[in-house]
Amino acid sequence: MFDKKALHHAYFIEGDKDAVLAGVEAFLKDAFKIERQGNPDVHFAYHESLGIDESRALQEMQSMKPVFGDKKIFIIAVSSITNEAQNALLKTFEEPTPGTHFFVTSPSERILLPTLRSRMVVVKHESSGENQAGEQAKKFLKLSPKEKLEFVAPIIEEKDKAKAESFLQALISEIAGKKGAQENPEALKEMLSLVRYLKDRSPSLKLILERVALLNL
Repeated sequence: MFDKKALHHAYFIEGDKDAVLAGVEAFLKDAFKIERQGNPDVHFAYHESLGIDESRALQEMQSMKPVFGDKKIFIIAVSSITNEAQNALLKTFEEPTPGTHFFVTSPSERILLPTLRSRMVVVKHESSGENQAGEQAKKFLKLSPKEKLEFVAPIIEEKDKAKAESFLQALISEIAGKKGAQENPEALKEMLSLVRYLKDRSPSLKLILERVALLNL
């Protein structure tokens, strides 16, 4: 996934959190003899929603010099990142302290704003579920309203914002691509609004996904 001789300062890895973490840890150990456990120069954190406070903490931590060696590693797993937090991280991801490397992982790269995405190398891990989201969207559109409510129930139960957003984005693509944006413009417009609400600090997945299930798609 990564080039030892030309390691970028900021990666976004799309895939399953545990699988990506194992892959990053194996790479760091093999390439640089860096262990995560008990290492003050390796910071790992999981955030359901990474907000402005967490982004400011990252900015402060990355400005400090490594305790050992010449590298400082940040491995951040997220379900979502608020727009405010992403904007605050633009300069940090573009020009971090020398020797600092960020590995950010989430189930979908669609949580990224284009401005932050342009400052990162995006890697699709083998565990990425984008194709699965597309298949889910196709199946969802064929269901009755009652069946749609039953379909979204497990996603609501998991409380995985990144997975929910990936599903909604795939649904939007399916509606716009196969039915045509002009055929059902109001539903498409509302879907886009719901995706924006999903990026809020504490959105209600239940309200958003149940609303989607009741739309005339």
